[in-house]
Amino acid sequence: MTCNKKAISCSPKKQQGVILAIGLIILLLMTLIGISGMQSTTLQEKMTGNFKDRNLAFQSSEAALRDAEQYLRTTLTIPPFNSTNGLYQPGSNGVDVWTTVDWSDASGSVQYSSTIPDVSSQPRYIIEELPAVSDPKGSLEAGVTLPARFFRSTSRAVGGTDTAVVILQSVYKR
Repeated sequence: MTCNKKAISCSPKKQQGVILAIGLIILLLMTLIGISGMQSTTLQEKMTGNFKDRNLAFQSSEAALRDAEQYLRTTLTIPPFNSTNGLYQPGSNGVDVWTTVDWSDASGSVQYSSTIPDVSSQPRYIIEELPAVSDPKGSLEAGVTLPARFFRSTSRAVGGTDTAVVILQSVYKR
């Protein structure tokens, strides 16, 4: 209010509306901060879900790999490696067998012996018989070397969705 000393009455001053404009700008900034926070949270949730999915695929593939090693450890007479029932000879011309295997085919690969919950499909594995290597420590007789047999196990597993795929390999000496 403005008052005139000579006049006894006071008249109200005209308001400019600056507070309204400042309030709207602050409200706009708070809205942008809130939207940015929501987008960040959504992205973090997606990353966490993908990490969980990949970890599930990794653990499933690891279990199938151990299953293949158990097969090699406990089978007394291993059947011939004739590209059936998951038993293969190494690829020729530098082509890896595991890249050409139909992982969904029951005669091309072996399904994991147990059941893993929450995966899109159960893990599978194949075993390749690698060329024999002479092992000087394989015999107690002096000057005699026995061939050591090596097998490469390859397992493939998916997580909760088909987009998370993990392939693992190990070499087993028998």
